[in-house]
Amino acid sequence: MKQIDYIKLSRANFGLNSLDGFKRRQKVTHCWRRRGGEYALTPVTYTEDWDLNELKEVSEKILTALNGGATAYGAVYNGEIVGFALVLSKLFGTEKQYADLAEFYVSEPFRRRGIGKRLFCLACGAAKELGAKKLYISAHSAEDSIAAYKSYGCVLATEVNKTLAEKEPCDLQLEYDLFK
Repeated sequence: MKQIDYIKLSRANFGLNSLDGFKRRQKVTHCWRRRGGEYALTPVTYTEDWDLNELKEVSEKILTALNGGATAYGAVYNGEIVGFALVLSKLFGTEKQYADLAEFYVSEPFRRRGIGKRLFCLACGAAKELGAKKLYISAHSAEDSIAAYKSYGCVLATEVNKTLAEKEPCDLQLEYDLFK
């Protein structure tokens, strides 16, 4: 197998078609849901997938964010982006302690190979450069998604970003301490 290269994304190496081959597909069987103040795994069955239009929307979101000073990284295999992470540049929280990990995905055929962990570490570095103390994640509540974040050391956010929580009410609001 060829090597995975990790690159900082820019308009020079990323465009509207850069994610056309990306496989978002995720079969979900259980999600974390709040029940009586506590989170519990709940049977929820569906397949999350992006079509070409959705892939273009995500590409446009990344390009717009890059224009606004965000930092993005891509994992590249054989010229194709197989994973990416986007950290927005505006800090938030009562002490401006959070940087938002706004996008974070690994293409289905490339999962469980350490790509996510490497991208997460790069995102943490970008957040530190912004002056953040914590990385904030509005995370998909699927069992395997949350398991990955927990394996990185993420925990429930101590301060919830209400805008992000209202936008995706089923997401878990997580944080990662950048200085632990």
